[in-house]
Amino acid sequence: IMSFTTVKTSRQHSRILYQPSAPYQGILLKNVNWDSLPPEALGVLTNTFAATSWVVPRVWLENDDRTRPTRVPVAYGNRQYTCFGTIGLSADEPHVTGMDTILVQGRWINPGALNEVLVPNRMARTLGINLTQQKKSRVVFWGQTFEVVGIFDGERLQKRVDLDGEPLTPAIFPRETTTALTEVEMEAMESGQDVRAFQSRYEHIPGHRTLIMPHKTLMAAGGQLKDIAIRTRELDNRTMTAENLVDRFGLALFSGEPQGTFLYHAGDVISYSGAPNIIIPLLISVFIVLNTMIGSVYERKREIGIYTSIGLAPSHVAFLFIAEAMAFAVLSSVMGYLLAQTSAGIMADTSLWAGITVNYSSLSGVAAMALVILVVLVSVIYPARVAAQIAIPDVNRSWKLPAATGNRLTLKLPFLLKRHEHRSVGGFLHNFFQSHLDVSHGLFSTGNVKAFINAPEKKATDSIQTNGAPLRISSKVWLAPFDLGIMQTVELTFVAVAQEPQFLEINISLSRQSGEANAWHRINKAFLHHLRRQLLIWRSMSESEKLDCEKLLPEATTVPSHERDGL
Repeated sequence: IMSFTTVKTSRQHSRILYQPSAPYQGILLKNVNWDSLPPEALGVLTNTFAATSWVVPRVWLENDDRTRPTRVPVAYGNRQYTCFGTIGLSADEPHVTGMDTILVQGRWINPGALNEVLVPNRMARTLGINLTQQKKSRVVFWGQTFEVVGIFDGERLQKRVDLDGEPLTPAIFPRETTTALTEVEMEAMESGQDVRAFQSRYEHIPGHRTLIMPHKTLMAAGGQLKDIAIRTRELDNRTMTAENLVDRFGLALFSGEPQGTFLYHAGDVISYSGAPNIIIPLLISVFIVLNTMIGSVYERKREIGIYTSIGLAPSHVAFLFIAEAMAFAVLSSVMGYLLAQTSAGIMADTSLWAGITVNYSSLSGVAAMALVILVVLVSVIYPARVAAQIAIPDVNRSWKLPAATGNRLTLKLPFLLKRHEHRSVGGFLHNFFQSHLDVSHGLFSTGNVKAFINAPEKKATDSIQTNGAPLRISSKVWLAPFDLGIMQTVELTFVAVAQEPQFLEINISLSRQSGEANAWHRINKAFLHHLRRQLLIWRSMSESEKLDCEKLLPEATTVPSHERDGL
């Protein structure tokens, strides 16, 4: 199978239109669920695109609990204003997104500056900061002094969206459970199907509650790198650049192009070649195994009969053949695998195997073994069914409960015993009913358990009189579930077999006293199965244990033969 097939893994790129327009011509790398990026990614991208592009990071200050914003009290003189979001941007941000257009006063952050900050206009009005009247304004937060170099419009910042359609301000999640993504959701996100649906699960901090500061300062203060934007100066190779980046980092990649914003995704695709070549060998294998197993079934008819005589059901007999085939399939696969490994090790350096590379440790080897085992299991289905048909001793596969006559159900248990054993069986069953007296769990509960010995008939043989008379056991039985209120009278009668008087059989009579008739008939099947199981347990006991069961039978009341009908 491995020789006829070839498994090839290839990288496939997908590109879908995310929105018809783009805020800027560039590339955005991020995690869809806003997980942090490793700080090393910024250095790698900066070194890669230093000569041809602007690379700008976006850093957020987040709580460990992503459902709460980070509060930053900003002091200016004796006044104070609380910000709920802090974002770190680069001095090159205006070259990528034109973010300097949101400024209403002052300038953007200078390259290399660490203690400069941009504040929203609402905050500036509250604190009394006006850069047109004051040369320098300094605010204090985190115990440090920062110079206010610019004032921006908070509403413009909120409306200025990135390539992913979201503002640059930090996000908070309403509930902690919404930050987790299932595997199905992650696959849908990576293929671009449900990105907008996921974005509705969190909210961004308003622009008038956000501070802007240098990204290096915020990173040093514990900020997390959230996304990286790249604007290339060479527009011709943007598609190739996007495909290379998504291959390298495996992140969601948004690309702003003249036709709109596109979402790129790359995934591994497994392709098979040569699969039709194994159809004929597999069919040959199926028929070989099928022929072998059918022959084995018909050769072992006597063995199947023995299985049936000791009590195995047809389904058990069928499973024996399935288990045997499974064992052969596993053994043959393992032996073939070892033989292949040995052959490859011995003949790898010979001219016969020149140019052949064998990799039996790959997933293809495991798949080939699994396919062989599957072929064997498929081939054994019909032979197992044939074996089950041979093992059926009767027309019916299972014992069925007869229909009731009114409120009475009478049947004969498929169990024979010798006449001298009836006291042992009676004691065992009497103790079994006694053990369920007034219980509130299990399949049933009993009450008023009695045993009666019928006086022998005058026409009975001397051997029958010597060995004792047949026995009756009666009891009231409440069937589970007890809330249905099903109560019945159960009477077990040991009677002689008509053709073989030295053997006894057990007749059982069930008389419904209360409860719904259909439920009573249906639930009695489980009760009778449980009773039959007890007879099989008695059959497996030793002779000494059977003698001890006779002592469990109480002093039974002897009933004359002319009073039997009144019991």
